[in-house]
Amino acid sequence: MDFADVRRLFPGATERVFLDAAAVSLTSTRAAEVVARFVDLVTRDPRAAHHGGDAARAREAAAGLIGARPEQIALSPATTLALNVAADAIPLRRGDNVVTTDLEFMSVVVPWLEKCRAVEAELRVVRHEGGRIEAEAVVARLDDRTRAVVLSSVQWTNGFRLDVQRIGRECRRRGIPFVVDAIQQLGALPLDVEACAIDYLACAGHKWLTSPTGLGFVYASAGFTERFRPTLTYAATAVPPRGDWPESWTDPDYDPIQTYALPRTAARFEIGVHHGASGAGGLAAALGIFAELGPARMADHVMALGDRAAAGLRALDLEVVTHLDRAHRSGLTVFRAGPSPKDDLALRDYLLGRGIVVSVRYTSGVGGVRVSTHVYNDESDVDRLLEAVHAWLKAR
Repeated sequence: MDFADVRRLFPGATERVFLDAAAVSLTSTRAAEVVARFVDLVTRDPRAAHHGGDAARAREAAAGLIGARPEQIALSPATTLALNVAADAIPLRRGDNVVTTDLEFMSVVVPWLEKCRAVEAELRVVRHEGGRIEAEAVVARLDDRTRAVVLSSVQWTNGFRLDVQRIGRECRRRGIPFVVDAIQQLGALPLDVEACAIDYLACAGHKWLTSPTGLGFVYASAGFTERFRPTLTYAATAVPPRGDWPESWTDPDYDPIQTYALPRTAARFEIGVHHGASGAGGLAAALGIFAELGPARMADHVMALGDRAAAGLRALDLEVVTHLDRAHRSGLTVFRAGPSPKDDLALRDYLLGRGIVVSVRYTSGVGGVRVSTHVYNDESDVDRLLEAVHAWLKAR
């Protein structure tokens, strides 16, 4: 499969210039057709539709994407819920601390903020320097009372990609759980959970993974699964006392209290996902595209388009906020349209009016006009963006 083939799978990519996967992505015809077949089956034979095979395929596809095993994957309706499940499972006591950064999306931080307040623990925040979060700055905040490090592998307002391998290996050496939000990385750039010593990873499917909204996945290492037990529970992922749940429920001796047990796999963190989830087949189909492309080709394409955009924006004398060195590059290219955030909003609206979809995002003073170059984009999309920005600058 080449990238022209990929583009044909996304009709929305030719209807307008869609450069906003960091907010919500286009969905492929492959994924849409699988979901449509599921919905059609539900109308005729719901028992057959809820067999759970799509969920198994989704877990297998997610495992292949990040170098994990299927039993280390749980499905999740949203990154926010998945991160809350991790915060629920990791115990905190007075005087403990959790380390994060000041560029995070609020879903990463808020569960820990509330938990730290409740038990009088400390939320240690690594402050960015010029939009950069250096691994050594994170490591420097760790001590023997650190109970978790929680951060995004790619920052959502400027695309800065952290050295999660350095951070993860130090956390592993110290026995500190390493929790990662990978929603702004997976689907654009590869990530190996073993190499990066990640203990728990959350990623929804509706952004860079190009899956229909409503389902993503969690990775939990074997060590994390053995060590932590969520207090949030879900019957569908408990261990049935007999072969399966339908069989167990026909046993007159079934006791919902005495027979309840959590699985010894990542499924214990699968909360609120029915085994016949409508989006599971769509997620599996979406992830299949990335498997066909291969991680290196995918990353090269995404970053080459971003580099083309950055070069063109600089040629227009605009400030590119994103750090362009490959070690910290991602699928995001963020720039400032002028000295005021109002300029960014004005340009965004101008572009939207011409069928060019981008976003404006800020956190802790870092951000601007956010451009997402993805596998379904090509050079013509970038060139149309640059032409429109040039026209806006001239008109202004």
